[in-house]
Parts: sequence; structure tokens; C-alpha cells
Amino acid sequence: MKHVGLAAYIVLGLMAASVTPAHAQHDHMKGMDMPAKQTDTASAHSALKPAQGARVQIVSPKAGQVIKGDSVPLEFKLTKGKIGEHVHAYVDGEMVGMFQSGKGTLNGIKPGQHTLELRVTTGDHNTELNATDKVSFMTK
Repeated sequence: MKHVGLAAYIVLGLMAASVTPAHAQHDHMKGMDMPAKQTDTASAHSALKPAQGARVQIVSPKAGQVIKGDSVPLEFKLTKGKIGEHVHAYVDGEMVGMFQSGKGTLNGIKPGQHTLELRVTTGDHNTELNATDKVSFMTK
């Protein structure tokens, strides 16, 4: 019986290793509006695909806003268009979360000047559309 348990453990380990971290995190977070730290950078994604009517507009933080603490309230307007489903949030080029509704919080943002970029993304969690918005803000 020990061998069966060990074999199952090995198979599960191999299966987990075959899923990229970005997809594993998205699958775990599917349907949630909670951001999670992720190591994907903008360069890890292929070129942006046509927006097909999708748009995103950052409402807050506002350009130049100074925020005290490491939690940044996020609000945005999302137009999904034909194929958009949610947004990926990048701070200084590092993906820090995904959001399906128009509000959320970016947590763990270090003190300093930052650039937030939101990108409309399709349901496959991998195809980002040419529907983006950027804003610079500061945390203290």
C-alpha cells in the first residue's frame, strides 16, 4: 500500500510541474476578484491581440495620487467587447493580480513611485488584448 501512495504522490508532483505558474494561479483564482502576487512580467506575454470592442479605464488610483500604506484601492471601468473577460493588473511591469469586477485592492505595494497598467484579458487567461490603461501613483 505504501507504493501506491508514493506513486500517486509522484504522479501528482509531475502533473503540477507540467502546469505553468500563471495558469495554475489563474485556475486557482478563477471567479475571484482577489489579486495574488505572480512573477509573470509583461514580456512573458505574447503581443497584444486586437481589442474587438474591449476597453478599460482606471478610475483610481488617480494620476499622481499619493497613497499611505501598502494597500492601493483599485477601481476601473471595463467594457468586455467580443472576447474580453477580466483584467490583469501590472505594477511596474510585474503582474500582481486579476480582477473581474470594477473594484479591488492591490496589496503589498512597496513605498515609492509606481506605474499601474490594466490589460483586458480573455477567458483563457493568456490572451491579452490591445485594451489597456496606465496610471502613475506613489505609495508612502
